[in-house]
Amino acid sequence: TPLFAVMKRPSMPPGNASLTQILPGRGIDGRFITANSGVTGDRAFWQLKIGLNVAAIGCRGLEETSLVSAYNNIIKTHGKVIKSTEKSVIAQLGKENKNNGIAPRDRLSTQLFNYFAQPPAQRDFCVRANEIAQIVSTMPTAQLVEQAPTHLARLDQPFIDFYEAYAKYQADVVAWDAKYAPPPPIMSAPAPIGPAITNGAAAPGATATGPATPEAGG
Repeated sequence: TPLFAVMKRPSMPPGNASLTQILPGRGIDGRFITANSGVTGDRAFWQLKIGLNVAAIGCRGLEETSLVSAYNNIIKTHGKVIKSTEKSVIAQLGKENKNNGIAPRDRLSTQLFNYFAQPPAQRDFCVRANEIAQIVSTMPTAQLVEQAPTHLARLDQPFIDFYEAYAKYQADVVAWDAKYAPPPPIMSAPAPIGPAITNGAAAPGATATGPATPEAGG
């Protein structure tokens, strides 16, 4: 490997992410914990639908036409399940928050929209969303909720991959700095300012700081 390649400091985070990107915590299994981790049942389908909605709105690659078509077919074909799962989520959130569930539903929806719209992971997310939208749009309605956790986990994977890539970038930067970065300069403390003392007597020109002591025999 050329020396210049070894000595070049990692410069850009993956996906042109911010240098101040904050990563989520990891679970006991070592995987990053996201808004979609461990979600099951009706809520898994509801969150999956939000993710596909974000993709249908924001993805503009080669998959745009087929993705939008599949998403519209999901809305048309699986409308009853979409309504029933959202109602279930509202009830669940209402029970947890001791209210009617609407406000916490809205907050969670906003959180999920922002999560699925993270720019550094969009390219891989859009490709994955198109794959899943094709499957869900043609799936028997009775299987939607049962298979939703699997599809949600697959839709979430591009973001986990991004987090892992960013964590590696951070580790590489730390390793490079430890090996190649010059040590910080050692700053010595300035010499104290005051009268110079020689054999117990102040040097010429120094100001006395106490009463003079008479010489012996004076």
